[in-house]
Amino acid sequence: MRGRTKLIGLGAVVAVGLAAVGAWRYEEHVQRQPDWQIHHTAVPDAAKKVDDVLAQFERDHLFKAGDYLHSAGQHPDVQVLSVTGQTHWQTGVTLVLKVTGHGAVRGFDDVVLRQNDVPICFRLQMGPENDSRDDDIDCPAGAPLPVPPDPSLQGVDERLQRALKPVGPNEAAVRAAVARLNLDPAIHQDFAVQDGIVGVALRASQYDCVVARVAARGDVTLWRPSHTQLAPGELDCSAGLALSSEFNTSPH
Repeated sequence: MRGRTKLIGLGAVVAVGLAAVGAWRYEEHVQRQPDWQIHHTAVPDAAKKVDDVLAQFERDHLFKAGDYLHSAGQHPDVQVLSVTGQTHWQTGVTLVLKVTGHGAVRGFDDVVLRQNDVPICFRLQMGPENDSRDDDIDCPAGAPLPVPPDPSLQGVDERLQRALKPVGPNEAAVRAAVARLNLDPAIHQDFAVQDGIVGVALRASQYDCVVARVAARGDVTLWRPSHTQLAPGELDCSAGLALSSEFNTSPH
């Protein structure tokens, strides 16, 4: 009985040793493999970012080539290599994107052995009848198209409220108060006066808008129209909106 126990113990030691050798050989094999393993795992990571691009296209109801280009170029880790066509329902629009994906090769116990960021290219066909995409295509040569990043109104609300409260409904004073905020010059500013009330609108992009109404000293109301309300053909991000009956209303 004792001899059998020793035999089993010896077998366990041998099994553990073989497993260790196998793990070492696997890791050595991985280290010698070409970068296709990194590439293979980077594709699904990049594909998730393309999913976000397409979701934004749909959310914003885009159909013009220039709007597709601008929207895609605002996403982190996404570059637009080419755009062809004019509109979705007439010519169709084709975009080629270069997207940074993170790839990793893992060994036993899910240990990361190698990892890197690599470019993965995608082709998006928007219309004219159906939308489609091709993942992991060969990346064409050439530099990405220039897409200036949109400015942002993030964090501006409280600063604008504080700046406007002490000045009262005086257009010159309101303009000066906004100027002291030193906003990004790319942010469009609009001012208007009606019935002793000053309206202010700050617009960074189609859907990034802050509208304010200054009715009296200390009486300042800020409002951010919803994404739905700022869609093309709906409300305009203007000082006139601050002075209209649609100011501070809910979407239909």
